[in-house]
Amino acid sequence: MSRVAAIDCGTNSIRLLVADYDGSRLHELTRRMEIVRLGAGVDRTGELAPEALARTFAALRDYAAEIERLGATRVRMVATSATRDARNRGELVAGVRAILGVAPEVISGDEEAALSFGGAIGDLVGGSGQFGGPGQFGGPGPAGAPSQPGASDRSDAFGQPGPSGSPGPSDARGASGVGSGAPGPAGTSGQLGKIGLSGTGGVSSVATPILLADIGGGSTELVFGDARGVRAARSVNVGCVRLAERHLRDDPPTPAQAAAIVADVHAALDLAAQTVPLTEAATLVGVAGTVTTVVALAAGLRRYDADRIHLSVTSAEQVAAVTERLLGMTHDERAALAVMHPGRVDVIASGALVLRTLVERTGAASVVASERDILDGIALALAITPPAVGSPAAGSAAVPPPPTAPSLPTVPGPAAG
Repeated sequence: MSRVAAIDCGTNSIRLLVADYDGSRLHELTRRMEIVRLGAGVDRTGELAPEALARTFAALRDYAAEIERLGATRVRMVATSATRDARNRGELVAGVRAILGVAPEVISGDEEAALSFGGAIGDLVGGSGQFGGPGQFGGPGPAGAPSQPGASDRSDAFGQPGPSGSPGPSDARGASGVGSGAPGPAGTSGQLGKIGLSGTGGVSSVATPILLADIGGGSTELVFGDARGVRAARSVNVGCVRLAERHLRDDPPTPAQAAAIVADVHAALDLAAQTVPLTEAATLVGVAGTVTTVVALAAGLRRYDADRIHLSVTSAEQVAAVTERLLGMTHDERAALAVMHPGRVDVIASGALVLRTLVERTGAASVVASERDILDGIALALAITPPAVGSPAAGSAAVPPPPTAPSLPTVPGPAAG
């Protein structure tokens, strides 16, 4: 049994997963998330702001203490869209190395897509059982501790501001917790359907091939594949933070501002379609906080419930209705939604537009939400990759960077773009 720590540093949030790997699947020990908005302003300035770096480093210091407390022997940190785009990413690399003792990997969009697919695929097609164990779907974690399912934005410290006016900390996926929820938008049932079960032991299964969409803060990763692996992947620079900063000026947004976002998304999908067959998948799967928040709103959940959201099915009509509802709301009205994380209030409308446009473009009748994503993929890839001979223990300043690419199966198909 090996114990690994995975960190995903995105444009909007930074997340930690510590898990044991038993040779076939991950057993989660803790999962945390903080909104640090590392990518604030990067689309405009091309640089990581000093205050954003400070927020990120503060969260990392807490993570380093947690990793040491739990005794993880290997650590891997991945940085994605905002860091890829920043001229001064060396400042992040130096700060991370000083805090964690390992350098972050600034991965390509294709690597990001492959890791997201690797994290999600086990629960989607059944058979691998890679992501099980205590606390998987909101039950008790180790030693009776409450689990922290998911990986993007659910807060248990509702609305508490962080440093420099940043949104407050959180410790799991998509939203705030208990609150007085409102019913789903008109035309929705307020219920979450689940995908069918196949085989034995309650193994979930979706029709393949799948198109997986990971809608992040700076970019969206689109991956086409099946149980054998990735067939094609493309990362495009349309994420909820990037598009909100670029286009949203009014509260609520004007129709012209929404239309500008939709135009950007269509242009990005035109680019992605050169590599990824957007209309050939049997199932559209969405991961990360934009998707899970939209799903929670479609169902009218009164609190964020990762167990109900994971592998749930939301219709195209529900996605469209939630998007229109969000576009008609003010900041304060969005903030009052029971499942809305405070760090997502100003970017959820742009993220929902990405999702709605993708659903329309692919012709999908529905989207399946997954609570497993790139963070799980990072942990799994680290766990199944043998450590370098003579590597010192995690946390030592001499620890070399972990593997730069996930060990994921691939099958013949279009080259990733």
